Amino acid sequence: MSAKTSTKFPLQTELLVLLQSLIPLHSVYIIHMNTCKSKHLTYLSPKDKQIYLEAVYTLLLVGDKTLQKDLDDFMEEMYNKMEQRCKVCVIYVTLSNLMERIDIGDNFLTRTIKETPCMYKQDNVLSRYSQYGLMYHVSIYKEIKTIWKHRMKRAKYLFSVIDVIHDDEEPLSKLAVLHNAMEQICLGLLYVFWEFKPHHYALSYLLHLCSTFTSLPNNIFFQTTFGVQRQYYMLCNASEIIQFKGTNGAYDFGLKDVDKVLKRCKQFLKESHQIGETQLKHLKEVHCEAHTPI
Repeated sequence: MSAKTSTKFPLQTELLVLLQSLIPLHSVYIIHMNTCKSKHLTYLSPKDKQIYLEAVYTLLLVGDKTLQKDLDDFMEEMYNKMEQRCKVCVIYVTLSNLMERIDIGDNFLTRTIKETPCMYKQDNVLSRYSQYGLMYHVSIYKEIKTIWKHRMKRAKYLFSVIDVIHDDEEPLSKLAVLHNAMEQICLGLLYVFWEFKPHHYALSYLLHLCSTFTSLPNNIFFQTTFGVQRQYYMLCNASEIIQFKGTNGAYDFGLKDVDKVLKRCKQFLKESHQIGETQLKHLKEVHCEAHTPI
């Protein structure tokens, strides 16, 4: 049965029909949603006027079975079958795994079930979790702090490796190291803000998830200029670029290009450290309030 929600979400019917055709779907929770209308006018004959509604969703999908497809392929298939009117970033979990994880104290899943709108549910089996409280304890704070520190330490080390000056620098190798450093930052942010450990690690996916709780990725990377889009493409596709580019030709990615990406990534590292440390202070208050200060 469909969940009775007070909000009618853009492209909801089409999206749910598609999801149910692709996977054995149990429920859908909306973590984040962004909509915009694009108006296309053609004044030269043949004249045309078209208005497309594009919705960008970040969804927790709960399924009855393990997802059989690669998550990137699954999200790309959805985008194409929605005729590019709707992009969906998916966090996928099976029903049995979700229930097990919430029962042992998964704050991310508990918070999602409690706080986010439910677009669809097959039955009420998860309704009891809306009454669950979050887990607060000094040991949880210690784990979050440890993981955050290790992720940032690893990222900073990778940046330090890039900054070593060689006589013959190889731009694509620097780009690949940058890619790995950015993954570490995003993984650290996701854990310190959501207590979430993703199972999918595409950098574009991690950056999108981070953009739901901080404007930092949008401010630094998701800009509309050609130059920034090119830099974002280079960063997110570093592995493919280094695999398939046997040489660096005149029109390929050179040191100047990589240095521009490095500058943006350094800014991302600096600002991520600031917001992460601020969030860590907040977590210390909520987790350690009734315990001896650390």
